[in-house]
Amino acid sequence: MKKFFISAALGGLLCPGIVRAEDAASELEMFSSSEVVTQAVSAAGPAEEKKTVGFSGEAVSVVEDVIYSSSSAHPLNSYIVGNLLLDVRLKNGVKAFANMETGYYSRTRETDSTLREAFLDFNIDRRIYFRTGKQVLQWGRCTLWNPTDLINVEKKTFVRKIGYRDGAYGLKVHIPFGTARNIYGFLDTGGELNDRDLGGALKFEFLTGRTEMAFSGWAKRARRPVLGYEISSRLGNVDISGEASLARRDNTRFIRDDGGTLDIYRKNDDWVTKAAVNFSKGFRLGNFNDRLTAAAEFFYNQTGYVKTPFRDEAVYNLSVPLVSVGPAGTPVYRTTGTKEEFMLANGLYAPNYLARYYGAVFTGISRFIITDMTLNMNYIRNLNDGSGVLSTGVAYKNINDFSAGCLVSSYLGGADREYTFSKARLLVQLTAGISF
Repeated sequence: MKKFFISAALGGLLCPGIVRAEDAASELEMFSSSEVVTQAVSAAGPAEEKKTVGFSGEAVSVVEDVIYSSSSAHPLNSYIVGNLLLDVRLKNGVKAFANMETGYYSRTRETDSTLREAFLDFNIDRRIYFRTGKQVLQWGRCTLWNPTDLINVEKKTFVRKIGYRDGAYGLKVHIPFGTARNIYGFLDTGGELNDRDLGGALKFEFLTGRTEMAFSGWAKRARRPVLGYEISSRLGNVDISGEASLARRDNTRFIRDDGGTLDIYRKNDDWVTKAAVNFSKGFRLGNFNDRLTAAAEFFYNQTGYVKTPFRDEAVYNLSVPLVSVGPAGTPVYRTTGTKEEFMLANGLYAPNYLARYYGAVFTGISRFIITDMTLNMNYIRNLNDGSGVLSTGVAYKNINDFSAGCLVSSYLGGADREYTFSKARLLVQLTAGISF
């Protein structure tokens, strides 16, 4: 039986800043890959032995406006992103899934397409489950920060991005032992030219009482192995989740001032630790349980910068030249620049992972004013440099799949800090959509 589903959302001003965290996977779906249709790719039971083909789609139109503190004219950008999803179920638990994403950008009048996910599921006697292909994995317990996740090629964003995360290519294995124990493994085969360069991760997960824990390990040639620990539990009526990683040396690349010349290096710190913890709770408002939800999450990044490099305006010699395009289209090379320019040009800045300490708060009120409206207010803060982003938004969606939303994000803190170095001060987003 074929099923066809297409959804379209027409959007206004997109905030590329912080709006709300990507929804965390449930414990039962923790190793599921697809961010789009988890139910469609879950393990098949006896009632799912029919051959089925399902199509679904999504399109989001965006107009982006960024308000800068140093300019009276603000850039306006518009684009549209569409996703076409294919879900095929065969007998004996064999399934296939693909997610093709296409974007059109009005400013450059360019169109690009990316295959975000494409994988095949199969199993051996329903005892060992395999997924091979390009896939996004749910690895880690916390909402935003996942120090144990060294598999996915894209980190979670503090606002759900327009479109979907890109998948990592490889082979996933799941061996369940009843409902209390699981073994997960992933062999990362993407982008490697030699078999000796393959990477992989292994996890053992088990349930003890009301607490679920997991031990994991990740390894790759020319990188230090990373050990991981995860926990999910409940203390009274507060849900607690946490994860931590430990490595003999940090695999992250950093910037260094070597006698007036900036270069790239990896720190030699002994036993580097990174950890995240999340506390969440639902509250009763009116006649409804969990109508108000609140969560607080904290991240410790041992080798992060205590003083943000963005505040250093000195000009240095550069070990790697900065390359730009000249008026005639020819490359222009610069051998001097600031720390900010050097970091951004060489991919040394990962948002929300720059500093040593971070904190975030996520809140939501369902049935806000009317039944189908939700109010969200979220805040993230770099606890080292004092900058942060505050966002507030309302979203409406009725049973007929019509949706509309409005949200505002404000960048707070002193100049030249993590969330203010771009000079952006305010972003606004209006959306309207329909699904059918």
